[in-house]
Amino acid sequence: DAAWLDALTRVVELGRRSHKDVVLHTHFNHPNEITEITRAAMDRLFERGITVRNQAVLQRGVNDSVDTMKLLVKRLGHLNVHPYYVYVHDLVQGVEDLRTTLQTAIDLEKSVRGSTAGFNCPMFVVDAPGGGGKRDAHSFEHYDRETGISVYMAPAVHPGQRYLYFDP
Repeated sequence: DAAWLDALTRVVELGRRSHKDVVLHTHFNHPNEITEITRAAMDRLFERGITVRNQAVLQRGVNDSVDTMKLLVKRLGHLNVHPYYVYVHDLVQGVEDLRTTLQTAIDLEKSVRGSTAGFNCPMFVVDAPGGGGKRDAHSFEHYDRETGISVYMAPAVHPGQRYLYFDP
């Protein structure tokens, strides 16, 4: 949509003049979501100098395999889209079947890291329930793989407070 692209370009340019970074975030979760239409749109954004980042959600049976995640990251890179975050699925009622374990995220990050340039490797994060913010998946204080309970801290947000995340 030309009008939308022009409006976004104006906002990005205004941000630059104000020394602020304005970035568009996409939500591609699987490499099959990247089509020729997507490629054409991302090319237009890139030609305008608009930075695009991707935030994916880790989903069981969708993108929780090494091959799928590597392919997603590589395809995003080919589109000049920075694979920014891969969220470990939130504790949302009704979609438990899509959630993976924290260990899955940790293993995927280890496998993806090194398969592409470091700046194109996403950070796998847990959005700590209760206001703890985004925590690197591997930065837990404690993770009991038997019970599936992990504990995170966010010293810059709430010193001393602990945030629990539960595997499905």
